[in-house]
Amino acid sequence: MSTTPRLAAPLSKGDRIGIVTVSAPEPAADPAIFDRGIAALAARGFETVLGAHVSGRAGYRAGTSAELLDDFHTMIADETIAAVVCAGGGKSANRLLSGLDFPLIAAHPKAIVGVSDPSLILNAITARTGLVTFHGPSVMWDWAQDGPAETAEHFTALLSGRPSAARIDAPLTWTRAGAAEGHLIAGCLSSLRCLLGTPWEPVWEGALLVIEDAFKSTEVLDQALTHFRDCGVLDRIAGLIVGETVGCEPTAGITVADMVDEVCQDYAWPLAHGLPYGHTPLKVTLPIGASARMEADAEHPLTITSPWTADRKETR
Repeated sequence: MSTTPRLAAPLSKGDRIGIVTVSAPEPAADPAIFDRGIAALAARGFETVLGAHVSGRAGYRAGTSAELLDDFHTMIADETIAAVVCAGGGKSANRLLSGLDFPLIAAHPKAIVGVSDPSLILNAITARTGLVTFHGPSVMWDWAQDGPAETAEHFTALLSGRPSAARIDAPLTWTRAGAAEGHLIAGCLSSLRCLLGTPWEPVWEGALLVIEDAFKSTEVLDQALTHFRDCGVLDRIAGLIVGETVGCEPTAGITVADMVDEVCQDYAWPLAHGLPYGHTPLKVTLPIGASARMEADAEHPLTITSPWTADRKETR
């Protein structure tokens, strides 16, 4: 695993963004929504370049692993592409892990953005290359929707390297107040679980872990978080932030927040709930691998404390 941070160049208006599908065939299932998302990125001043299989369909996947990997690696290797954004989500992005060309990715550092299922690829890339990746809006779920303007604005501000984007003002609910600083690991809980025990597992020691999920019961998420606990992950992190969940119904009257507090009751690190990121329409973009500080009594409860983009003249 790499301990040397790699930073992509900041994104600018007019840059080319490669669009790939790494899991479910969502663009094929609803091309009108996909086209609307592409148009929204264009309206923000970006030129989009579509992967050859971005709108493909092969059962519950957009293509074979070889096809989807070829799309991804083509975008990475293309020096005219400034960033790669995932079209949507799914449940099979981990099929691509064994085929990822980490030396190629390390040699061509650029912003890679995804949410939900693709979050496991983001964290694997950061773990293996040190490249800061970005947990942020997808084409289908965010750019295509008439959602809060703040989602697109924070994405643009963060990926352009604007210092103000480091200060995240979401009103968090603190189960255990306190402060902690560490590198960010952020993603969908059930997707991150696919990295446990693999060669692509994140470096948990000293991390600020930020998790969320969608459309699962409290009972199912209990199983996943308990698995993290039993693998020793919760013994190694510096703090935990639970994002807003979507469609996660209580089980026997027990909410997700109640369950998390119970599973985590024996730890001393700070614990907070309610960050808008992940499956929520209003979401902040988080730089996976960058350092951040969570602090209950601070003006900004979550602050990115290390660079997350490089100086353009050094990288482009």
